[in-house]
Amino acid sequence: MKGVSNMSKNRSDKKERELSSKQRDRRSMMIGAGKAAAMGAVAAAFGSGLAREAGAADAKPVRCMTILYKNGPDIKFDFEYYKTHHMVDIMKWYGKSIQKFELRKGLAAADGSAPPYVATLTIWIADEEAFNAGNAKYGAQLAAEVPKFTNTQLMAQRDEVYAVATS
Repeated sequence: MKGVSNMSKNRSDKKERELSSKQRDRRSMMIGAGKAAAMGAVAAAFGSGLAREAGAADAKPVRCMTILYKNGPDIKFDFEYYKTHHMVDIMKWYGKSIQKFELRKGLAAADGSAPPYVATLTIWIADEEAFNAGNAKYGAQLAAEVPKFTNTQLMAQRDEVYAVATS
């Protein structure tokens, strides 16, 4: 195999020497232009999507509500009840004001220690005005339902998505 590689390299070197300097300049320019065009296409495809998602100047900022339920020794959280009742009610009552609703269960750390939060929720807000109206209308009902699925306190925070990266 090594001999084959060297033979093709020798042919390539001979061909390069046979090209005039004008031809080499033109060939380099074409290769360079092809690489630049390919890089431009990649930048356009990825760059524009990330800018849009990360809150570009011309895009409306993406807002979320993050809710954390603190973990502890005697903490209980009924994920099935939350998923089949509480989450369903929220989606029904808030409608299209919610783009996406995530319920995540905290997992043990690599060292086996308990997670600091038994549950984390992220609500991706599609229409902030309608979402706020839903809070005003249904907030008390939702708060009254909390003891049906957990005995811990929640912490809630509104967020603006600052950056997004994907692979």
